[in-house]
Amino acid sequence: MVAAITAVMMLSDSPEDGDSDYGGMLDPLLQDEGHDHRNASQHMMYTDNIQPVSFNELTAPGNAEIQVADSPDGKTYAYMAGWSEMHIVDVTDPSNTTVTGVYYDPNTQVLDVKYLEYNGREYVIVQNQIIDPGAADPNVGEWEDPAQVTVTLVDVTDKSDPSWVDSWYDADHPSGPHNLYTHMIDNEWYIFVANPDYEACDVGQGDACGGITIAHLNFAGYGDLPRIVKVGEAEVSWESTLGDGYTSTT
Repeated sequence: MVAAITAVMMLSDSPEDGDSDYGGMLDPLLQDEGHDHRNASQHMMYTDNIQPVSFNELTAPGNAEIQVADSPDGKTYAYMAGWSEMHIVDVTDPSNTTVTGVYYDPNTQVLDVKYLEYNGREYVIVQNQIIDPGAADPNVGEWEDPAQVTVTLVDVTDKSDPSWVDSWYDADHPSGPHNLYTHMIDNEWYIFVANPDYEACDVGQGDACGGITIAHLNFAGYGDLPRIVKVGEAEVSWESTLGDGYTSTT
C-alpha cells in the first residue's frame, strides 16, 4: 500500500432547517468479529461533507502520524512520519499541497512527530525503531545493538533539507518510547516520554518497567554535548498498570 497525504475541504450540506444530514456517514469504528484491519476494501469510509482537493504520493507501506504547524516563514506545513522517512509537505494552499523535503532514516519506522520552535529555529522530535539489519542509520545503530528504539531530534528550519541533530536511547527502558509529548518550562523545552512494559522487565531486581521519562532539549549545548538529556522519570504502579506509561501522571 502506498501512503499519501490528501487535503480535504469541509463542505456545508446542512438543510436550511438547520438539521444536519449524517445519512452518508459510515461508522468509523469497525469492530465486528469478521473485520480485517489489513483489508483496505473494508475501510472505504466517507462523509458527504468532505471533499478531497489535493494529493501527494509518499512512502510505502504507510505513515504513522501527522502534525500540522504554522511556520515563521508564513506558511503551514504537515510533518508526516512513515517507514524510513519523514516528509515535510507545504499545505498552505490546500488545493496545491507540495512535498518540500524528506528526512531519511533508512530501515526504521519513524513515529510520533512533535513540532517545536526554539531561538528562531524549527525542530521536530520523533521516535524511531530499526526494522531491518541492512543499512540502518549509523546514528541509531545496527540491529544487534541494544539501542533499537530511540528519540531523535531533527532540525526542519530548512524545509528542503531537514537535518539530524541528536538521538537518545534510554537504557533504563530498553523497549523504547511509546509516546512523546513536548512542554516548555521556564523557556526551555522538555519531552515527556511514555514507556511501555517489555518482556524482559524484572520488577524483582528493580528494573524500570514503565512510566514517564523526562528529558531536557539542551539546544544551548556546544560541540559534542548531547542535545537530549534525561533529567528524571516517574515509575508507574506495576500492580495496577502493568507498566503502561499511558496511565501514569506527573
